[in-house]
Amino acid sequence: MTGAASSQAAGPPTASLAVLPFIEAVYPSGRHALLSLTQVLEQAGRVRLATTDPLLWAATARLLTAVAYAAGCGPSGRQEYWHQVRHGIDLEPAVCWVGDRAADLDLFHPNRPLFQDGSLHAAASDRPDAGIEVLYLDLTAAIRRPLLSDHRHLYASTPVSSACAAGLLLVQQMWCLGGRISASDAVYGKGSNFGRRSDACGGLVIQPDGTVAQMLAWRLMPLPAPGLGTAHWTYTPRPASATAQATAGQDGLVPDGEADALTWHPRRILLLPRADGTVARTMFAQGWAAGTQAAPLITTRPGCRDLLTTAAGTRLSAEAVTSEEDAAPLLHSWWTAPEDSWAHVARRAAEAIGCQPPDVRVTGLAVIRNKKIVNTRHVLLPGSLLADARGKKAAACVMTTRHRAADTAPGFGSAYLFKEAFMHASDEERASALRGDLDLDLDLDDSLFTTADTPYRPAESESCDPVDVLTRKLGSWARSPHTRGVIAHLAAWAVEPSMTNPAYSSVTRIVPDDMHQPGMLTAALFAAHRRASRAENPYGNAPLARLMRAFGTGHHRGPRHQPTRAAMTLILGASCLGDLRPLLLQQIRFAAARRMTPDWTSLMHDLANWGPDIQERWQTQFYTSQPLPPRRQPAPSGEGHLAA
Repeated sequence: MTGAASSQAAGPPTASLAVLPFIEAVYPSGRHALLSLTQVLEQAGRVRLATTDPLLWAATARLLTAVAYAAGCGPSGRQEYWHQVRHGIDLEPAVCWVGDRAADLDLFHPNRPLFQDGSLHAAASDRPDAGIEVLYLDLTAAIRRPLLSDHRHLYASTPVSSACAAGLLLVQQMWCLGGRISASDAVYGKGSNFGRRSDACGGLVIQPDGTVAQMLAWRLMPLPAPGLGTAHWTYTPRPASATAQATAGQDGLVPDGEADALTWHPRRILLLPRADGTVARTMFAQGWAAGTQAAPLITTRPGCRDLLTTAAGTRLSAEAVTSEEDAAPLLHSWWTAPEDSWAHVARRAAEAIGCQPPDVRVTGLAVIRNKKIVNTRHVLLPGSLLADARGKKAAACVMTTRHRAADTAPGFGSAYLFKEAFMHASDEERASALRGDLDLDLDLDDSLFTTADTPYRPAESESCDPVDVLTRKLGSWARSPHTRGVIAHLAAWAVEPSMTNPAYSSVTRIVPDDMHQPGMLTAALFAAHRRASRAENPYGNAPLARLMRAFGTGHHRGPRHQPTRAAMTLILGASCLGDLRPLLLQQIRFAAARRMTPDWTSLMHDLANWGPDIQERWQTQFYTSQPLPPRRQPAPSGEGHLAA
């Protein structure tokens, strides 16, 4: 066998993770490679997981954890765990275990496919069109919509490789969402068409970083009761356990231990491989319905020890992390974690042996009603931050300030946790600094909302600048009922540029040849703004980049407003006016809806000279409150007004 999915003349393809290269890894030299499970464990002291998909990174780390526990690599007690953290972990038993159980790790085993239900082969053979497109397993299909409402398969139904299918399978079994499933009761049995979310879905999973050996040395903690339990590498029907029946508040199945929970099957899945080992379709239904958590502490439940919690011990929602740099709720959870949690055990181990905790990765999947993905969160916390005992009070101070404030910017206060002055300060000084941050505004002076009925220009003389000539002409077109068609055509050009547009010649005859493109773009944006705005006056005083500092709501404005910040990042990265057009059109419409108007003359000058210098100026105008240079005055006939 070569390591890839192989097929034999007399049977279906095979794809054992023991030999199938499916794990993205990186060596200390920076060389990336795709490795099998055996190779990763053999080279655990050198390689790190390298996938850029945070959900897959977490799911792969959990698979390695389950394999190491099943192979007997876990510590028997606290002292052994400390020794393992200090001196390293022996993963040779795990290498041997994987080699001996290669068949149990086969994605396409006819009877015991890994993390799948082999009994579904009968249903698949009876119906050639059984199952759903494999693209449905991709959780990006559920962003802002229920899991199975995505229709990309209608346009691009491309089979995936065995390695890719393995990743989709691992992510589904760890992060699956709840909600309706397109599954027939006649095929899968009663109740198969409604799925419960997994324990990780909607929460935050904390896992150590580093090489695979370092990650497993820290992650394999001593297990309290009920202990290890039995791993289930393939799906089989299981009745409600006696534990579940005897536990008040449970309405489903209960894992019998950590290995059982780490190999839990919240979905019944069967990959349907083709002869070449690729996968185009899959069977998909509700799997084992885990019981609701009756215990007050979520981390007392097997398989949930790596979940972050609130101070009360309940699951910390992924929505608590408001940005990719938001360390405050995570650091607070690290210091308040319950005794049975991995975070508490790892922190105590670091204190006992006098070493720094590992860097950790926190991965979360924020969802609405357990079935719609809002976003994915992935935050890396350095071990130096986790080791600083001052972080407990500092993070608590940040979280207290957040809870007392009616509204705060995304990631509010987290940047302070990396500043020595803040960490060294007293509680009163920290609270004062945070309150001061709450009181800061974005210097939104009246000029951002000032409009006029004539363009701003030098007051000392009538300007012959073609830019000024065009901007004045735009105002006359907007006010005259006889040129409404010109404005309509310009607005259409903003959506679909064309030299055959009837308004093209009206603009280009006013400006020199080298100004045709910036002139048309400015005119088109002006027209789009006029058609969407209810403001009486067509001219503004502020450059568009400074105007965007006012976009948003409450404290979430400009750089603190994630959509606006993302838009500015794209704008600054655009290299030509063609790329800028749709980006600027979106911002101009946003401004119009809020009766805000940019300085069209300034915008056209910037478009005509778009390059590193202009981009740097836009960056300064947007991200800082640096005062603008003295503005030109409006023409004498114009009178400024504050927009309503």
